[in-house]
Amino acid sequence: MTPHLQPVATLSVEIDPPHVVGEIGTGLREVIPIRGGRVDGPLLRGRVLPGGADWCLTRADRLIDIWARYTIETHDGVLVSVLNPGIARQDGDGDFVGRTTPRFEVAPGPYAWLREHVFVGTLRTNAAGTDVALSFFRVD
Repeated sequence: MTPHLQPVATLSVEIDPPHVVGEIGTGLREVIPIRGGRVDGPLLRGRVLPGGADWCLTRADRLIDIWARYTIETHDGVLVSVLNPGIARQDGDGDFVGRTTPRFEVAPGPYAWLREHVFVGTLRTNAAGTDVALSFFRVD
């Protein structure tokens, strides 16, 4: 059976400049604060709350290990905790592009389905490093 990707939401996330931890032996560790953002989509709508971050690691092969943690508040007030690991690289335009595998934590209720499926995502940042565009898809 071939999996089908069901669009869930597109996120527009505003980020601050990174805090550079430095070279840690496995690569360059940076912590990128999340200021907030919007969530729009057929299955999930709301906003990204400020306070999350991406603890990214730029490896020697120039790939970037993403480990982002943040919270979404849905349009009807439900909080959803997001853990979004992935891998990105810089493209020819200076943007960073990647793929992620988001996981969600949410209380029982109308969004419990977020705990019951596998999801994949796409990621793109602008070269200025001020915005991140994410798209999430449910694997059916």
